Amino acid sequence: MVQRPQDKKFLVKMLDESSQIRDRKKLAERIKKLIDRYGVPEFLNKRDAFLFKMYQAFGHHFDFIAIPIIKKRLRMDTSKVILDEARPKLTAHLAARFKQKIGQNVNLLGEVVLGNGEADHRYFHYLEALEAPDINYISVKISGIYAQTHALNYEESFPELVKRMCALYQKAIDFPYVDENGVKRSKFVNLDMEEYKDAHFTLRLFKEVLSRPEFKNYSAGIVVQAYLPDAYEFQTELLDFAKARMADGGAPLKMRLVKGCNLEMETVISSLRGWPNPVRTSKTEVDANYLHILERALLPENAKALHVGVASHNLFTIAYAYLLSRKLGSVEYMTFEMLEGMADHVWRAQSQLGNHVILYAPVVKDEHFLNAVSYLVRRMDENTAPDNFLTHSFNLKPGTDTWRFLQNQFEEAYKMKDVITHIPTRTQNRLHRYTPVPPADVMKNEPDTDFDLAQNQEWVRNIFAKWKKSPADSPEIIPLQIGAETVVCEKRHKYMDRCQDDEVCVCEMSQADAGQVMKILEIAEKDPAGWRKTTLQERHKIMYEAANRLGEMRGDLIGCMCAVTGKTVVEGDVEVSEGIDYARFYTTSMKQFAELPDVDIAPKGTILVISPWNFPCAIPIGGIVAGLAGGNTVILKPATVAAPVAWLFAKAFWDAGVPKEALQVIITDREALKVLTTAPAVKHIILTGGTDTAQNIARSNPATPLSAETGGKNAIILTASGDRDHAIMNIVASAFGNAGQKCSACSLLLVERSVYEDKNFQDKLKDAATSMKVGSVWNPGNVVGPMITNKNDKLLKALELEKGESWLVPPRFLDKHKYVLAPTVKWGVRPGNYSFRTELFGPMLSVVCIENLQQGIDLVNSLEYGLTSGLQSLDEGEQKLWKDSIMAGNLYINRGITGAIVNRQPFGGMKLSAFGGGVKAGGPNYCACFVNIADKPGSTTDYTQSYVKAYEQEFAHARDVNNLYGEQNAFRYLPLKNMVLRLFPGDNNEDAKMIALAARICHTPLSISFEPGDDRTAALASLGCPLKEEALAGFLKSMKNYERIRTCGADIPMEMYEEAARIDKYIATAKPVKDGRVELIHYIKEQSISFEYHRYGSILEVPPVE
Repeated sequence: MVQRPQDKKFLVKMLDESSQIRDRKKLAERIKKLIDRYGVPEFLNKRDAFLFKMYQAFGHHFDFIAIPIIKKRLRMDTSKVILDEARPKLTAHLAARFKQKIGQNVNLLGEVVLGNGEADHRYFHYLEALEAPDINYISVKISGIYAQTHALNYEESFPELVKRMCALYQKAIDFPYVDENGVKRSKFVNLDMEEYKDAHFTLRLFKEVLSRPEFKNYSAGIVVQAYLPDAYEFQTELLDFAKARMADGGAPLKMRLVKGCNLEMETVISSLRGWPNPVRTSKTEVDANYLHILERALLPENAKALHVGVASHNLFTIAYAYLLSRKLGSVEYMTFEMLEGMADHVWRAQSQLGNHVILYAPVVKDEHFLNAVSYLVRRMDENTAPDNFLTHSFNLKPGTDTWRFLQNQFEEAYKMKDVITHIPTRTQNRLHRYTPVPPADVMKNEPDTDFDLAQNQEWVRNIFAKWKKSPADSPEIIPLQIGAETVVCEKRHKYMDRCQDDEVCVCEMSQADAGQVMKILEIAEKDPAGWRKTTLQERHKIMYEAANRLGEMRGDLIGCMCAVTGKTVVEGDVEVSEGIDYARFYTTSMKQFAELPDVDIAPKGTILVISPWNFPCAIPIGGIVAGLAGGNTVILKPATVAAPVAWLFAKAFWDAGVPKEALQVIITDREALKVLTTAPAVKHIILTGGTDTAQNIARSNPATPLSAETGGKNAIILTASGDRDHAIMNIVASAFGNAGQKCSACSLLLVERSVYEDKNFQDKLKDAATSMKVGSVWNPGNVVGPMITNKNDKLLKALELEKGESWLVPPRFLDKHKYVLAPTVKWGVRPGNYSFRTELFGPMLSVVCIENLQQGIDLVNSLEYGLTSGLQSLDEGEQKLWKDSIMAGNLYINRGITGAIVNRQPFGGMKLSAFGGGVKAGGPNYCACFVNIADKPGSTTDYTQSYVKAYEQEFAHARDVNNLYGEQNAFRYLPLKNMVLRLFPGDNNEDAKMIALAARICHTPLSISFEPGDDRTAALASLGCPLKEEALAGFLKSMKNYERIRTCGADIPMEMYEEAARIDKYIATAKPVKDGRVELIHYIKEQSISFEYHRYGSILEVPPVE
């Protein structure tokens, strides 16, 4: 039926969004927009086409009439594919199929499982269904009956799932049914396979439960997916298990052989995570594997112990199975299995041939029908694919081109079936030595650990065995490094394990005093090892070697983060990957500048990196590599409470070839820190920390350039056009990951009123938040660990309610020292409230009611910060309005707002979330901030041409350099609101003209200010910029009116630096250069936009990059 691509897009979007948008007026408008965009579908009959045209013309205005009719029609038209669970409708359907001798594999659809509450509800629903006398066969998914199935929760989830599956099997035994011959039989429970991540776990669960004596005589089934290379080994394991059971007098088991229906989602996950796709690479391979497994399954000695369900609509596959089973004599052990409501003529034909047919029958209660639409969308996407048999099955006749196409498909698969290999693609093994990556000109992101693999779970246990200290262990004493020498100081910081009630000391680290800091500064300034003389290529090679060593010490870095900072394994793992990415990326990104023909590049000198405790591995690595990449010497002052992590990873750089004099790692007392941050030897400071810290540093040393990523009060807006379930998953992950201690964490949730007032939404958000496992990081199943401090005064104040506020999830401390706070949700927060405007750095989410998206945008933009921001909406118009209006550095649409990845989502904010030139960490221009770039003497570059060319090639257009499957990551440059150029008598007019041209090309409004008596009016009037003659005092007062200040050099009055620091403004002081790739960076700010555009893995259209 669905032939035109736009008809499929319309139908899928209408089905999908009708299930998500509960606001009737919004849905009416949305359906009208879809008709306007895609047209009235051609597959409709004349009557329905006319009705759609009437709706398009005026019917959408009458939403109170039209929407109920549309939803009722959708339910009616899908009633054969998704059955109504209500009695007596289901009773009549099951009775009719029983009379036809057609089996019904009942699949209970329902609400998305976001937490323990819904999982328990679904579990009891299965138990209840097994008591019904007319339901004799059900399919169960482990993710539907238990909410905590993530890999590292194995020790808790496996026993609990064993318990639940035992109860289901026992219920199937206790409530037998009577077959068509009047014989009582136990009901059948089929264990479904879903995502690859759960495949091995599900098989282990199946075998564990059915190994119990009480189920020795019970027959149950499990799905095997032929699109997995692992499928043959799964079958081997099942055959061995089933035969052993039968040899011991037990009942046979069953394998339901499917091709697999999660291909698109597996592809999305693999693309995002950088893991090999676990699915076979072509349909021919999948079909060949299906035939190969089928042949072995139908051998009598195998089929007798492991019955087989041939799940396929493909006539060629069905015919082959039919003929082969008759030839081998295994017909009695085989069933043909198809989808209820799809290509009914196929199963009827098999039934008429006397074959046993079972139909996979999704059922849902009417009130939950819209939650079943995701099943419809996936089926429609799968069954309308160009190479899918069902696409061609209507009016299929032998001898036609379509028949020959399908015949050829089968024959190609048949030829391949006996030569196909069965090697799984997901073979990552952290127990093995790290495989070094050679230096390259293009950085490839380092994959995170795949914790679903058993060998990597063992690796985690080894980490804990090494790093979870006991009171009997002697703490390591970390010395102070002064160049190539080390000394153990009397003054040391002790690191206590907060997951063990501060009773175990992990290590102690020596602290530098002011005198020792002076020595460290002197070594860095003199650079006795000659790091500044190294070439970029030499540094590139060393950084890749350092990255390889970081990869080798991944386990120790994670263990150290667990012990010292209370990071969970998963959070620590992604940090190590990010640190490796930084080590490889920055020298790579420097090459684009080194290759510019008409500029000279020189290191600035000494770079001071001050890093935070919440990302103790990735962020300091990023800072030191940014400095080292340009040939600078670096002093790293990590946050004292997290410093042992830095000491550990520094060894990777030293061992890779970075001289210890070029990279020094220290912690200090307060007096010595002031010496460090105000030292003339330091030529640039890189800070990640609090906004107040950045302000204090800038004001105490205003002339030293500061690049700082600071605070955030980050919000996700959920409109009535959003997918609420998907939004909740993203919200809780963004709000409570790392105990909310991320500068990017979601602290505010702004919800459109119709959603905000929906009790079902409130219950789901509460269920998701309260179901997160909280506690010690030494329990790998916990996803929320301890906070770094129990003295966070801002958070403690926010735990008090203001007028009109209430607790959706009240605060609960789970340990005696109050480090562990369970996820907390405050309801009814208003824009003026303390919790609305204050960065809290803890696991607390404040929920605000908004009337519409525009109000939400205005509220978010009213905050002092602008780091990350998120939108949950399926409406393209809302998406465009939001991303073109919101003032934040990193934007996220329909996904979480944390977890930026190097070169994928360059990271950095706006407003008080960033200090410096608006250049993002992990982006293409970051390293250029830490070198001096000047025109070569006698440069002949025509800047008027260079600026235009550079703007068009680099700055004018948004781009996505990653091209991931299902997620777009756009990087774009935005003009500044305004800018002022301050000229001094020594500045030449040509520099001013260069600056004015660069600003105009970048669409940044520029004003020019100059001293009285230094009138530039005649020389600069033709530039078209506002010109203002004013004394320095008057100019200083006006600086607050501009987003950025530009000068022709760094030799400017100290008063300018001091005023800029006081009002949190950045002065771009680099002398203008003729190469536009360098110069234009000063007149823009950068923004990253990450957009998850797939739906359940399905991709209807790729959005434009803009």
